[in-house]
Amino acid sequence: MDLADRYINNESVKRMLQSDQVALAGKTVVLFTKDGGQHNNLHDMQCMWYELASDESYFRHGDFGRALEKFIAVEKHYADITEDQFDFHSYCLRKIKPRAYVGKLKFKDWLHSHAYFHKVAAGAIRS
Repeated sequence: MDLADRYINNESVKRMLQSDQVALAGKTVVLFTKDGGQHNNLHDMQCMWYELASDESYFRHGDFGRALEKFIAVEKHYADITEDQFDFHSYCLRKIKPRAYVGKLKFKDWLHSHAYFHKVAAGAIRS
């Protein structure tokens, strides 16, 4: 595998997770993190596609506890995004950026209707 081609490597990791090869996918995906070997980096980078795909794989294996734990971790990303938006209110008002502020308000309306959020909610309910 060419370590410089992240697209092909990400696609191969997705296919590994679809075929329930979680351990191999985990070893492969950490090759592309900054420190090269820490799953916490993926969580810190809010790499939701990997977390959701691994959650689904855990669920298919019947490891409901781990799947629920990971689904809740992805939901925490959405809580962090929502919390980070509070700082933007005062920034926009202080710097008088009405266009950015309106865009932020539209983003807030859209955030919890994102497909990943729906997958997380459905997965957590199933687990």
